[in-house]
Amino acid sequence: MPNAVTHVLIAIILIDFFRDYVLKKKFFPLYLVLIGGIAGILPDIDVLLIWLFELDVHRLYTHSLIIPLGLLLVGLLFLFYKQKHYMVSKVFFVICAGWFIHILLDGLLNGTVIPFWPLSSFEFGLNLLPGTLFSGTLYAGIDAILLVVWFVHEYFRHNIRDYI
Repeated sequence: MPNAVTHVLIAIILIDFFRDYVLKKKFFPLYLVLIGGIAGILPDIDVLLIWLFELDVHRLYTHSLIIPLGLLLVGLLFLFYKQKHYMVSKVFFVICAGWFIHILLDGLLNGTVIPFWPLSSFEFGLNLLPGTLFSGTLYAGIDAILLVVWFVHEYFRHNIRDYI
């Protein structure tokens, strides 16, 4: 399973790239990137149930695509029916994106997810980085590389040197 940092970093990087290269920045404030990054770790809230109650529910309830779909629908409702609440809809959209990115990473990198639970028991998992003896080191290395690449991008794209 990817580290928590991997989930947060990938969500932040992808949402930030979307903000920088697809949308106009003034319509997408930087704090939304942070919210999306935090949302990138939210599906693992089910780990608390394992720790507290010894329930084996990891990657079941919170790793279903029904949750991001629900977040997307709520965001669309705010966008179309509450037209003064554009920012609220954007918050729901970035939470949806962060949650979806988490599920996708878990399915791609290690283990399986049941994306259509409770409607189907279909499992998705490519195991591109299966658990090995070096998985802890490998995931930590991936985190370090992602962080450095993102810092370099931020340095050149956003003049981060002005804040040093």
